[in-house]
Amino acid sequence: MKLSLLPLNFELRSWKDHDFRGFVNARAKLEKIGAGAGKSSDRFKKAREKLETAALQGGASRVIRQMAESIDARALADLLATDKGFVQRVHVTTDLLGRLESLKSPMSRLALAQLIRAYFVHYDEATLEGGLEHWSHFIRRQLKSISTNSGAGDFKAYALNADNLFQTDGPRRVVQQALDLGIDFDNVSRRYGLSGLSDSRYLTLCRYQYYLQTLNELEIGADHPVLAEVCSDDVANAQYSEGKLLGHAILETLIDRTAGGTISKSWQTTVLSIAGDPRVPKTHASYQKWWALLGDERIARMRGWLSRLDLKIFLKILEQSAKDSGNEEMERMFVSRKYFMEGLLNQGLVTDSRLFLSAEASHYVTRNYKSAELPSFARVMSPSTSMIYRNVAGKVHVIE
Repeated sequence: MKLSLLPLNFELRSWKDHDFRGFVNARAKLEKIGAGAGKSSDRFKKAREKLETAALQGGASRVIRQMAESIDARALADLLATDKGFVQRVHVTTDLLGRLESLKSPMSRLALAQLIRAYFVHYDEATLEGGLEHWSHFIRRQLKSISTNSGAGDFKAYALNADNLFQTDGPRRVVQQALDLGIDFDNVSRRYGLSGLSDSRYLTLCRYQYYLQTLNELEIGADHPVLAEVCSDDVANAQYSEGKLLGHAILETLIDRTAGGTISKSWQTTVLSIAGDPRVPKTHASYQKWWALLGDERIARMRGWLSRLDLKIFLKILEQSAKDSGNEEMERMFVSRKYFMEGLLNQGLVTDSRLFLSAEASHYVTRNYKSAELPSFARVMSPSTSMIYRNVAGKVHVIE
């Protein structure tokens, strides 16, 4: 007797990111356990203490002389990854890397994993001139011994992407990949195994590159969420290179890309939010911090753009004043005066300007404009009389 079974129908939903959360968390715990394996042994502790003492007594040269066993290689990698004081005394040099390689090559996975972590955490801050290139090449060479067909997690990501990650311009390459693939920076960070290194120098430089490259690839004058991000104090005041803040690089990008045209409102607001108005006295703190380092040509461009903003605000005040007062003659004259003043600007004849606002006008602009959108202006004692000064072709000074 044959039994007929009813067909079983399954309807399985598609996998979602949160379905894998348990696996991801378990893998992270396992990697953490693996990274700490052997650190509690007396032999490892003694090797670490030996190198710490050597660093205190004679810096890198003494550390190199003290390294005699393979466990010293792992102790050194651990110190570079976890001890900032040690890194300040012992820079990563070709001599140090050569000693590491002579002790054990290829390095053990544990030692190499710690050395890679140190690379990301400190990056260009742990090497002397030219040292970063040697360090990058050393790690790429060590990773070639790692099979990309086995294993998983961040270590495999490092091996697969070594030629992009471990370079002197690695942060730029990582960000360019995100932009080329049209994916956000967080996704590319996970792909490259960088998501657990949020406070590292490497990832910090990646963020800087992301801001700058996004601004470089934006359509000129276009609005974008990144403009609001770069205005934050943390971003603008971040150290970018020797003697230069990230804000300086952002300002240079926005001003230089707009050269020869009229700056958009969103880009102008960003510049003003970061650096303020360049027409303040040269002794002013914001001028010394920002504009003094940007050069006369960029200052002249910004002055010209702000003259247009000054005129826009002045004409708005004039128009509103005529309407509020019911002055028909002022309203009649407004169109011709606006045409004349804008004509001077459009011909590029106005090289500088300055607003002098009455109490009423000051109240009007602070009520109708955000502070970041306003140029610098002077206040006058009069309750209702405002003025605009313009320098025409560097020869004629006009006050209206």
